[in-house]
Amino acid sequence: MIRWDAPGPYVVAFTTRAGGVSEGPYASLNLGARGDDPARVARNRELACEALGLDAGRLAVNRQRHSPTVHRAAPGVRDEPGDGLWSDEPGQPMLALAADCLPIAVATTAGPPRLAVLHAGWRGLAEGVVEAGVAALGGGPAAAIVGPAVGPCCYAVGPEVARLFDPDLTRGGVLDLWAAAERALRRAGVASVERVDLCTRCNPGLFFSHRRSGRLRGVQGVIGAVAG
Repeated sequence: MIRWDAPGPYVVAFTTRAGGVSEGPYASLNLGARGDDPARVARNRELACEALGLDAGRLAVNRQRHSPTVHRAAPGVRDEPGDGLWSDEPGQPMLALAADCLPIAVATTAGPPRLAVLHAGWRGLAEGVVEAGVAALGGGPAAAIVGPAVGPCCYAVGPEVARLFDPDLTRGGVLDLWAAAERALRRAGVASVERVDLCTRCNPGLFFSHRRSGRLRGVQGVIGAVAG
């Protein structure tokens, strides 16, 4: 896991593909349900939560749809369409999944602690999932971290996608998704933005990648909670 030293009472980490029980193309810490043995996925989620001292039985997970929808997390709700979760309840674990898209965590740095975890690909960024996540936290001072995702080395897009972003973010037909996320966060009022800057496609030993493997693969994600 890649942990975030968040500025406040938070527990946040980005998972890798290592340390789980899944096999084959899902080996080994696959956190997504599609195609894998559901019992193995459930155990992987337990392992990820246990590593952070969180209760997997209360884990909130969306049914992700590349949307700007952000929900308040509810214990054990795992099939509500959306691409972000937020909570101010201590110990409420949340999971956002990704396999080339951006896993993002945003945390308030003043007032009551509130945390959001987001899944953002190009469509989610363009439609405003970052802005929705920041707004869900109340719009006050906040910090964020952008996790491992497909990098500016590997994310070729067509002109129909490139035109949705500032011109300098696409060079030679390749979109810098990391910089696009940072820019969206800063425009939404987040003053402190950290980035992991690890490409999921370039690191097969660490991460699942849709661009590298297609649909037959697992997913990693960002898990977080307000500290209990």
